[in-house]
Amino acid sequence: MLQKDRLKTELGVIYRRSHFRNMTGAISLLQFIIENNLQTTFSEAYKLLLIIVTIPMTTAEAERCFSTLKRVKTFLRRTMSEDRLTALAMLSIEKRMIKDIPKFNENVIDLFASKKTDELI
Repeated sequence: MLQKDRLKTELGVIYRRSHFRNMTGAISLLQFIIENNLQTTFSEAYKLLLIIVTIPMTTAEAERCFSTLKRVKTFLRRTMSEDRLTALAMLSIEKRMIKDIPKFNENVIDLFASKKTDELI
């Protein structure tokens, strides 16, 4: 799945560069790579970061995800599709990351305002 030698080289470059060292965690490093279109340059590190950010670190984190899903599903049980449920659960689970996205709410509102009503159903 991952090329060990290439990953070792990419991580060596990442550890040596000062602007990478200032990252506070896997999510911020992944965001930096995506924002600067470095996915092909650091392809193995990118794959590794995608794996790291999708795997819960503790059982408590997984339990929080399920309790969040339960709250969202209870609240909107009859009116949503599976895609909407998944999207709402991700928004609730990743709310700290969403707070860091500038003008997130305005962008979502603009996106929905630009859609036709039959596209939203």
